[in-house]
Amino acid sequence: MPGIDGGTLRAWRRSRGWDVSAALASQDPLTVGASARIVTHTLMNSGQLTAAISTARNHSLRLDRETTERTPEFLSVYGSVLLRGAIAAAQHDERDTAHEMLGEAADAAAMLGTDANLRGTAFGPVNAQLHQVNVAVTLGDAGTAVDLARRIDLAAITVTERKASLLIDVARAFFQWGRYEQAYAALRAAEQTAPEEVAARPAVCALARNLAALAPPAVRRDAEPFASRIGAAR
Repeated sequence: MPGIDGGTLRAWRRSRGWDVSAALASQDPLTVGASARIVTHTLMNSGQLTAAISTARNHSLRLDRETTERTPEFLSVYGSVLLRGAIAAAQHDERDTAHEMLGEAADAAAMLGTDANLRGTAFGPVNAQLHQVNVAVTLGDAGTAVDLARRIDLAAITVTERKASLLIDVARAFFQWGRYEQAYAALRAAEQTAPEEVAARPAVCALARNLAALAPPAVRRDAEPFASRIGAAR
């Protein structure tokens, strides 16, 4: 599988209890694509963003080339690989690549028509929108991120962790925008939605500390005990 070093691949195999070679041996493009999505995520977690982008791009192209029928499974795997690549590109500050991948994934989501968990992807139009918000805030486009988030119906997000992730991204965007009261309100909404998810994220802890330190006094009075409660106090 291109773009993956041996150490990362071995670590991923151990953590998942599954051998990527089984996917490659199957010669099924969708099976290989589904494994590439997970490997891309693993590469991102280990900080290998260039390899993650390359893996997502190469395997999305391979899927497109080797799959003639645009079935719901194809659209789900293809789109989800592109979304992973878009996040990696945004984290690597490759703005054009991130937007290109997002656009291709959005097209696949529109063709699919609804969010589904085919091949374990949970891919669809709402999922694509969530990634658009994340990419915008990662690239520092706070106003765009908030505008995109306002278009999403929270009730349409069926996975609790993803709902919390959106609220966290909204909080990050408001903080970037200097709107500290709204940032704190979004963080509190995320905590109420999925307390464990909020407390476990380093980015949330950093944001809570920054609010406690930089926000106006009226916001700090609430942000300081919040930071302490999730273990983020200085």
